[in-house]
Amino acid sequence: MPDDPEDRRRHRRAPVDLQVSLRFSSVQQFLSACAGDISEGGMFIRTEGADKHGPGEIVTLQFDAGSERIVQGKARVVRVDKGGIGVEFVELDETSRRLIEMIVRIKLAAG
Repeated sequence: MPDDPEDRRRHRRAPVDLQVSLRFSSVQQFLSACAGDISEGGMFIRTEGADKHGPGEIVTLQFDAGSERIVQGKARVVRVDKGGIGVEFVELDETSRRLIEMIVRIKLAAG
C-alpha cells in the first residue's frame, strides 16, 4: 500500500487563489500571501522565505470570502517546504468555519 499523503488527510482539499494576511507571533511579522489550496482543516499558503517559520508556530490569518465576508482565526504551521507553508486551523469562530466549508464545497463542485 503506497504511503500517499493525500490518503492520510481528514479533509478534501480544494484549489483556490486567495490573498491571505498572516501575522506570525514569533517575529511580529505581517505577510500577505496567496493560498494554493484549502480544506475544512487547513490550507497551503504559497510564500517565499517559508523556511523562516517552523512546525508548531501559531499564525493569525485573515482573508476575504466574498463581499464583506471575512474569515479570521488562528492556525498552526504543520508543514514547511520551499513553496510555502501548510497550516492547520486551530481557532475559528462559527461564521469563519462555515465560510470555509462553503468555499471548499463550491470549489470542489466546480472541479
